[in-house]
Amino acid sequence: MALSTQLLSVRQRLADWRGRGVYSHYADQHQCIFIHIPKAAGTSVALTLFDRNSRHVPWHEYYSANPHKFARYYKFTFVRNPWDRLVSSYMFLQKGGMNDADARWAARYLKPFASFEDFVLDGIQQPEIHSWVHFLPQSHFVCDVHGKCQMDFVGKFENLADDFAVVAAKLGCQRQLAKVNVGQRDHYRQYYSEATRAKVAQVYTRDIACFGYEF
Repeated sequence: MALSTQLLSVRQRLADWRGRGVYSHYADQHQCIFIHIPKAAGTSVALTLFDRNSRHVPWHEYYSANPHKFARYYKFTFVRNPWDRLVSSYMFLQKGGMNDADARWAARYLKPFASFEDFVLDGIQQPEIHSWVHFLPQSHFVCDVHGKCQMDFVGKFENLADDFAVVAAKLGCQRQLAKVNVGQRDHYRQYYSEATRAKVAQVYTRDIACFGYEF
């Protein structure tokens, strides 16, 4: 490990112990770690449970900052069918996303594609697109290099109400799940051809295997 990386790791751990690291956002208060995967109802979940939004921090940053807390705290996430999530992310960013950074990125990298079909076939494997947080594989956020999920509970967008109830009961939250950033569009299958369906299966193979999804 390079010296600069070692120093960064030490600083991150010290910041966490002092309450200014990744655990300071809400994790220490509730003794839980919520891994917010983009476009999988994470904003609704965070606002309902914690009265604040959450960041898209992968599991390994929590582990690196404090492995003891990581082992002890309740760890959960919500995932979504990769074909559905891709449509949602694309539409969300096409409309400007959440902030100016999203809008600028979309104007540069999404606007050149004439259609969703073109984007899927020619765009999602481009490094500048595939590495953007909305298009990163969901397994990137919650699985180790061997594909093992590091969460105690994985809820599914497709079973959101029931799975949120499991988490809420664990954390002692009695609120109804808020509805935030709910998009209005056709069913995701309507956006796919055989070619784009196969392309998504190829690009997000690990997500499909890890979380048991089918088209």
